[in-house]
Amino acid sequence: MKYILYCRKSTDTEDKQVLSLESQEKELTDLAKDRNLEIVQILTEKKSAKAPGRPIFNEMMASISVGKADAILCWKIDRLTRNPVDGGQIQWLLQNGNIKCIQTSEKTYLPSDNVLLMSIEQAMANQYIRDLSTNVKRGNRAKLEHGGWPNHAPFGYLNDKATNSIILDKKHAKYVPRMFELYITGAHSLQQIADILHSEGLRTCSGDKVRKGKIHKVLSNKFYIGLMERDGKIYQGNHETLISKVVFDKAQDILNGRIHSRKRNHFYSARGFLQCASCGCNLTCDTKKGFKYYYCTNGKGNCEQHKKYMRSEFIDELLSKVFLNLKFDEQLIQMSADAYHESNETKANYVQLTLDALTNELESLTKKESVLTDGYASEVIKSDMYKQKMLEIENKRAELQAQLKEIHSKGPVTPVTFEQIKNIFMDGNRASEKYIASGDDVKRNMLSKLLSNATIKNRTVAQYQFKNPYQVLANTPKNITFEKMCAGEDSNFHAQMGATTSR
Repeated sequence: MKYILYCRKSTDTEDKQVLSLESQEKELTDLAKDRNLEIVQILTEKKSAKAPGRPIFNEMMASISVGKADAILCWKIDRLTRNPVDGGQIQWLLQNGNIKCIQTSEKTYLPSDNVLLMSIEQAMANQYIRDLSTNVKRGNRAKLEHGGWPNHAPFGYLNDKATNSIILDKKHAKYVPRMFELYITGAHSLQQIADILHSEGLRTCSGDKVRKGKIHKVLSNKFYIGLMERDGKIYQGNHETLISKVVFDKAQDILNGRIHSRKRNHFYSARGFLQCASCGCNLTCDTKKGFKYYYCTNGKGNCEQHKKYMRSEFIDELLSKVFLNLKFDEQLIQMSADAYHESNETKANYVQLTLDALTNELESLTKKESVLTDGYASEVIKSDMYKQKMLEIENKRAELQAQLKEIHSKGPVTPVTFEQIKNIFMDGNRASEKYIASGDDVKRNMLSKLLSNATIKNRTVAQYQFKNPYQVLANTPKNITFEKMCAGEDSNFHAQMGATTSR
């Protein structure tokens, strides 16, 4: 007989414990040598057998049908088939004698055998894969209902195998809000966004530019606002969100044509952020002969400032000087942060030791209560003594709980809060230089983040106010240390920073 040695290894979950293709081939080759079997062809296939259509399997069946081979050597019968179509084809060729023998590592199948036994084995293999599919789907639904994502993490996230959860991809997560930010301005096409992100460092795994189709997919995915969509059903995820629902909905309005976004020939970074100090009207901006000019709209019809045009470069200089009020000595910030970080760690260790001691003392009170109760129940301790001791324990517990509460309230600054406060100082410190060096879209984002209200009069900034916590930062003495900042000696500063970092 002429044997075809057939090896198959699926990438599906159920085949994880099956021998590799190399191992199958080696074991079967040794088996052929031991039994003097003639091997005319060796075929290997990496494809699931749960559905018909395997090309290598079909090639083997064609060779047997034309008489090039008349026997099969495989590891197990489920390597040949896990579906009734392929199973029926094998049984038919075996029953008609086209296949004279199917030899596995543990059994021999011949045309004279009871076909019912093979049918049962093939049916079991088929049912196994059907049950597996059902169980996998059930498991996926359960995970979704508990806020987990059962598939590969979307762009900006990673699959954490250690916790079986979705975590932020620190390298790419920052580009997701940036995509939405650029898109909802209406100033950029998807291709232009791809170009901008490429210039800002976004690359594919192969180092290429991200395609606009990928950006469209990100802009359409509810995952970034904490929702997971599967088979038409929406689930609430427990992963960290990257954008707000307001921003997502605005992007969907543009994507779906509810808001017709058209490319703007001119983009004015400061329009909408400046007002005329004389009449209270907004400053607008126009482009004339290639230059951008800001001026009062004169909406009330009686403003002399309307005639005073200001080039965009001039406005940028004015706003850059405003941001100088957020500037601190960067070396002082870093030195102060490093020093305080070290002392804060020492404080954290001391606080933890104190908390452990108080907690242990609380636990000992519970044990004392138990001993007292046992003594009272067995009439070893009299009623008056029992009540007195129990009152002492209750008073001591209240005292310890008050101490714990006080220590928690005065505990060290958490690493996250510490780093966020430091970053706020660094951002403010670099705002003036960054504003001048950035493009219009970055300038607009900075104004939206930092500036609350600014008025212009006689080509100067008459009044301005920063958004919190940057207004608090502007009011903070420039020689303040991290110890004072984090300890909350300026209660207003501490409250604003705390509110910001908790968002």
